[in-house]
Amino acid sequence: MIGSALAFTACIGYWLTSTQALPTECVVPSQRTSVSVPRSLTQPRSLDILDQQARAITVKVKASYSNGSGILIQRRGQLYTVLTNRHVLTAGTPYVIQTPDGRSYPANLVKKINFQGDDLALLQFRSKTNYTIATLTSTHPLSQGDPLISAGFPLESAPTKANGLLITIGKVSLLPDKAFQGGYQIGYTNLIRQGMSGGPVLNLRGEVVGINSLHAYPLWGDPYIFRDGSKPPPAQRQTIVESSWAVPIDTFKQKVAGKR
Repeated sequence: MIGSALAFTACIGYWLTSTQALPTECVVPSQRTSVSVPRSLTQPRSLDILDQQARAITVKVKASYSNGSGILIQRRGQLYTVLTNRHVLTAGTPYVIQTPDGRSYPANLVKKINFQGDDLALLQFRSKTNYTIATLTSTHPLSQGDPLISAGFPLESAPTKANGLLITIGKVSLLPDKAFQGGYQIGYTNLIRQGMSGGPVLNLRGEVVGINSLHAYPLWGDPYIFRDGSKPPPAQRQTIVESSWAVPIDTFKQKVAGKR
């Protein structure tokens, strides 16, 4: 834990002070933009807390032959709820949640909430262990250039590095007025690899503002189509393709309002 926190501190410290590109394990930004970061949030103790928070709320989601990530968002007695992406799951297969302490639990899909095409899903599992629950906040205060931290379990990861969890640092690159199909509406420069889908996107207060959903440079298809069928202007195309994309946490909160 101490080593990973120091590495995390080094990454963000480098990012805040250097004019050069970051190492790939931190972030691969499309361009550098200026950002004002409160001094209290650049101190090692605060960064350690952010690192620990991201690790405490992020779980691995195992679904048949594929893995993804998820966020611990609720506990009621021994029943935990995990938020993830719909595309992480495979219909008709058993699901397993691997918690931050390395334990595994069978999980069930929550079917009572209709996300209406948004790339979201909920899983539930039971445990007597006390796990940390994420703090969800509004996405609306975000602005282009704001720092973001993301976490998840890439499919290809070194097992010796904190159980394979990868934490990356970046910034908001684009906030379109309307969402793409799937609900993607936060563009950001954080490096997101396959398997990190469903993991948290956090602000510098450690609050979840989005869900990792789409990595940059998709290998096939054109996911950049708005819900109304229109496409973004060509002038934004390069920034869009170079960005990772998240579903805003506000989208999730709106869909579950009054149903939990």
